[in-house]
Amino acid sequence: MMQKFLAALSTTTVIVMGVAGCTSNETQDTTTSSEPVIQKVFSDTKTIDGVALKYPEGTPELRLFRVELPVGSKIPLHTHPAPMMVYVQGENSGDLLVTQVMPDGTEVQREFKAGKAFIEGGDTPHFVQNQSDETTIIWVTVAGVKGMPTTNFVK
Repeated sequence: MMQKFLAALSTTTVIVMGVAGCTSNETQDTTTSSEPVIQKVFSDTKTIDGVALKYPEGTPELRLFRVELPVGSKIPLHTHPAPMMVYVQGENSGDLLVTQVMPDGTEVQREFKAGKAFIEGGDTPHFVQNQSDETTIIWVTVAGVKGMPTTNFVK
């Protein structure tokens, strides 16, 4: 069951990264080649804070989200119960600032430029914001299970 789940996650990731690169209605010029071009964009076995990936028990469910963060917007403090791959759209997108709040209250900030990807899904609370001068667009693939929330907001 886990092998099927991981194979589906891998396939979805390739599709997501291909879709994420499409930012206009223009069609690709196929006169030079009709061969598909597949480029590995990102992979990892750990979250951004070094925690090994763990998949939740239950009926596997992959989710794909496209999130637009207008200039100055913020998604408040939260965690994720399942692993998720986040890709900051490579074109026509601002950057993403991720701030993790550590158990001792200190904050660790990481900035992800357009075209970069990372994995979340640990227990470390964090918030994300757009401090760039254009809308930030992120593509998120969640490897969850049916009935599990994608995000748990911290009060």
